[in-house]
Amino acid sequence: MAEYQALILGLEMAVNIKMSRLKVFGDSQLVIRQLLSLYEVRKPEFIPYHKYALKLITSLDCVTLEHVPQKENKQADALANLASTLASCSEEIKVHVCQRWVVPPLSHDIEEKEQVGVVSVYEIEREDWRQPLIDYLRHGKLPKDLRHKIEVRRRASHFIYFQGLSNEDNVRLRLEELEALDEKHLEAQQRLECYQARLCRAFNKKVRPHSFQEGDLVLAVRRPIIMSKRMGSKFLSKWDDPYVVQEVYTNGSYKIVDENGLRIGPINGKFLKRYYA
Repeated sequence: MAEYQALILGLEMAVNIKMSRLKVFGDSQLVIRQLLSLYEVRKPEFIPYHKYALKLITSLDCVTLEHVPQKENKQADALANLASTLASCSEEIKVHVCQRWVVPPLSHDIEEKEQVGVVSVYEIEREDWRQPLIDYLRHGKLPKDLRHKIEVRRRASHFIYFQGLSNEDNVRLRLEELEALDEKHLEAQQRLECYQARLCRAFNKKVRPHSFQEGDLVLAVRRPIIMSKRMGSKFLSKWDDPYVVQEVYTNGSYKIVDENGLRIGPINGKFLKRYYA
């Protein structure tokens, strides 16, 4: 619908300045082919725009419609570059923006000459998203729609309504809320660190440190560390055949070898236990 809106506004400008020849370039293949009668207008909401655009076209002497791919639409790209240049300019530039929503006339009994240049304007009212929240916080008023009612109740818990505040007071309260948020973040971080420390102490109470020397005989957990041998039945012991400690590392891990010289490791000492021959 936006493509029809832009086309109608351009055609109206051409009619107002009494142009006789006009070339229309558009990147909407659907709109161009509908105006050329190559495509059928199936959506009911597009029919009034299509008819009104055709009446504006017929009021001009010669109108050429041409479809241009979006990547090849250099004129639109130039306008976009112009808009970005105006936005980045340091000096204040006033640009008139047309804020209208074109509604074509729905009456088909008016003569063709009377319809040329006739347009209805509908002012779009933007509903303030804050108003339902203010009504609920001040007066306890909720919308009639059940879904909207639940949404307002859910979102209202995140807001506080202050009446008669100036902009300075609003900024001051916002800064205080941000500072309080930082304090809550630090408190939560401290509680998390204390909780982790308690868990560490509770776990370390059950830990029995193992220390081995080079040449000691040890047993190793068969799973999941030792995967080189095929496992037997579920009644098989979880400790594998004795190994000899070959190297000792400072971080509590060891390198062990079996009787055939197969090296395994490094393995954490918690997966080993001493073997008594």
